[in-house]
Amino acid sequence: MVAEVPKTCRAAPVVDLGPNYKLVCREDYPVPEPKEGELLCELKVTGICQSDHHFVCGDWRIAPAPGVDCTGHEGAGYVAKVGPGVKGWKVGDRVGITPVAKTCHECEYCKGGFETLCLKIEYIAVHTNGTYTQYPIVDASWAIHLPENIAPFMCSGGTAYTAVKATECKPGDYVCVFGAGGGVGHMVVQFAKALGYKVIGLDVGDKSAVALGAGAEHYIDVTKHEDLTAEVAKLTPLELGAHAAIVAAGSGKAYAAAPTVLRPRGIVVAVGLPALGTAVLGGEPAVACFKGIRFRGILVTTRPDMEEAMKFLAEGKVKEHVTVLPFAEFPEALARCANSTAKGRQVIDFNK
Repeated sequence: MVAEVPKTCRAAPVVDLGPNYKLVCREDYPVPEPKEGELLCELKVTGICQSDHHFVCGDWRIAPAPGVDCTGHEGAGYVAKVGPGVKGWKVGDRVGITPVAKTCHECEYCKGGFETLCLKIEYIAVHTNGTYTQYPIVDASWAIHLPENIAPFMCSGGTAYTAVKATECKPGDYVCVFGAGGGVGHMVVQFAKALGYKVIGLDVGDKSAVALGAGAEHYIDVTKHEDLTAEVAKLTPLELGAHAAIVAAGSGKAYAAAPTVLRPRGIVVAVGLPALGTAVLGGEPAVACFKGIRFRGILVTTRPDMEEAMKFLAEGKVKEHVTVLPFAEFPEALARCANSTAKGRQVIDFNK
C-alpha cells in the first residue's frame, strides 16, 4: 500500500535522445504534484516494450514534450495522491496505466467507439512522463481500476485483445501470429486460443516454448524456412492458408510475409510499429485484388476493450509470461527488446 509520498523517487530517464540514447537509473528523480483531474501513482512494476526503444531512438520521429524524459507506457501500482476534482478514486486504490494519457471525449472518434483515434489525443511518455518513473501522473479518466491479482497488462494485454477482435474470425479459424514469442505476441496467441481460434505462431529463433505454452498449435522459426507461404499452407485445411495474420512484431519482413500466408478473403492486422521507412503494410496489388486480402491497423486499446480483456485475465483464460527484473536492469531489459531477444514480457520491479 501507499506510504507517505516522498519528494524524490526511482526513475530511469533517457539521456541523449536518439540512436545513441542511454537510460540512467536514478534514485533522486523529482516526484510531481497532481493537478485538476489527475492522479499521482506509485508504481510497483512497469512493463518494458520494444515501442519504448523505437520512440527514444527516434525511429518514429516523434519528439517528447519539454520536460518529458521518462518513457514507458504500461504500469501497475497504487494511487498515491488524488488531484482536485477527481471522483471515483482514493489513495490506496490499485491502478493501471495505459499508453493513452488523455482524450477529448467529444470528437466523432471518441463518441464513435474509436477513442484511440481522438483528434486531441495525448500519449503517455510523449505528452507526459511515462512509467519509467516510479511516480507518474495520469489523467483520472484514463486510469484503470485493477483487481489485486492483475500485474502489468495495460499495453500487451489490451492491445492483444483488440488485435484479435479486429480479425473478425470465428471459432475454428486459423490465425497466424508474427512475433508470437514476444510481449504482445504471446498475449495475442492466448486471446486467440481463448476465443476458439487455431493459432500458428511465427517468430525469430527458438521461442517455441513461449508460443506453444501460450496456446499455439504450431510454431515456425522464420529463420529456418524460406517459403513461409508453403509452411503455413500445409498446416491449414485444403492448404488454403490462414484466415488472419496478426503482426505483433515490429519487423518489415513480417509485414511483407503476412499477406502471403492468407487464404482468399484473409485479413492482416497491423499491431507492431517498426522504424519509419522500414516496412510496408500491403504488398502486390494483384495479391490483394485476386485474393480479396484486407488490411487493418489498430492502435493500442480502448477502455471498453481493456475492461473486457481483464475479465479473461481474472478468469484465468489468459496469463502473461513475465520475467520480473530489478530496477538496476532497466537498460539491459530495454536492450533485449530492441534486438528482439526478449521472451514474453519483461517487467521491472521498482522495489527490487
